Amino acid sequence: MSGTDRPAHLLDLLEELRAIAQTGLGFSRHPFDRVRYEHLMQVVSREYAALTDLSAEQVSERLRAELGYATPKVGVSAAVFDEQGRLLLVNRVQDQTWCLPGGWAEVRMTPEQSCAKEVVEESGLQVEVGPLIRIRTRLPGEFASPHTSFHLLYACRRIGGELAESIETTEPGFYDIDEPRPWHLDQHEEARTALVHWQANTGWYRGGTG
Repeated sequence: MSGTDRPAHLLDLLEELRAIAQTGLGFSRHPFDRVRYEHLMQVVSREYAALTDLSAEQVSERLRAELGYATPKVGVSAAVFDEQGRLLLVNRVQDQTWCLPGGWAEVRMTPEQSCAKEVVEESGLQVEVGPLIRIRTRLPGEFASPHTSFHLLYACRRIGGELAESIETTEPGFYDIDEPRPWHLDQHEEARTALVHWQANTGWYRGGTG
């Protein structure tokens, strides 16, 4: 079966199930949980095989080969400004600290799609995701992180929606970044980087080209 013949919704579903199975087998140590993840891996391998020229055994071998290779996690965050140069921030329910809207990138999504998804989920606003401002790296041990992660900061401009709280965030709004507040990890530095970009590219943020 060719790539164009494969139903996209089924591939998306299998990708999500594959991620669950691989993550579970990579981190779970409880024997009963591992049995469930093993079964899920078998189901995913069988269904992938039906959509490819590989056998279920070959698919399983390839998927399991990835379990032992830990790649960096990828985070995305959005720099959204109002006309006065105030930055969109949210207050995290988890620890009552402030940050730019963002989160971990999702499987079967581009980083830009993940970024837009995080903004609407955490603030209620719809955005157009634009240029990549920078990539920063957190190494294991920094901010008590157990793994390496790459964090992508995107310039974004508002195209719709209304400010709204979520189960993860409160008080979404546009704020002066120099006002005293408890920041999450290195988010104040991230906010300063975003502001420098806005100051040099206000035309793009307002819907122009530069």
